[in-house]
Amino acid sequence: MTERSPLEQRLQLEQVGDDVWEGSTWVETGPVFGGLLVAQSLQAAHRTVARPRWPHSLHASFLAAPRAGVPLRHTVERSRDGGSFATRRVVVTQDERPDPVFLLTVSFHAPEAGVDYERTFPRGVPGPEGLRAGRYDSEVFECRDVPGREAQPGAPEHTRHMWFRLKGELGPDAAMHVYGLAYASDHGPTRSVRQPHAGHPGLEGRMSVSLDHSVWFHRPVRVDQWLLSELVPQSTAAARGLTVGQIWTADGKHVATVAQEILLRMPPQG
Repeated sequence: MTERSPLEQRLQLEQVGDDVWEGSTWVETGPVFGGLLVAQSLQAAHRTVARPRWPHSLHASFLAAPRAGVPLRHTVERSRDGGSFATRRVVVTQDERPDPVFLLTVSFHAPEAGVDYERTFPRGVPGPEGLRAGRYDSEVFECRDVPGREAQPGAPEHTRHMWFRLKGELGPDAAMHVYGLAYASDHGPTRSVRQPHAGHPGLEGRMSVSLDHSVWFHRPVRVDQWLLSELVPQSTAAARGLTVGQIWTADGKHVATVAQEILLRMPPQG
């Protein structure tokens, strides 16, 4: 029998009030993973939306470092319910701390037919079989880095590719797979922004933290099957950096686009 995915435990929410839910940080010390906040808040927002509306975009702001071991309280504001779209805003706080640590705005869309176009799957990228476990491999996701640009012919400078899939069995609930993709979308953007500065002599002493994070969901997805992430840094300036990424299924379906801006403070050279 296949084990249930650890993701389900991390995304468990307890309703503690009208449109208010609490979730765990899942660590007692150290930093709280940003993708956890994104996925929990997305789920809380979705619980207030009439189906069959599905998330099509989310925009997150990381305001302060959450305290490990302290419950995350997700308060959902029902911003709008239209005929085709619904919008929610989620404010995340901890204990009696008055200031939020995280904000999320999500837009939901009822399924409808439309014209179809998608970004082409990158040519020449090897499949996940035989690749070593990558930096973001964890008990929740299996991650395998594609090594070097020599394995990515024609890719823009500093492009990084990574294969990932959920560990364990998630089940048929399509919503959980969307939440899982939101969780995994925070694997790699800060590393991508730092990539152009890999030769900086003080790189290990840098400060790099997420400022804001956006995901656009294009097509249905299953996160318990292999997905390919491509991240390309766009700019670093004024102590900030931006990366934009794409996510495809193994058979070439373009399922999501990701963008993240980070704070990047490098120590002075010399």
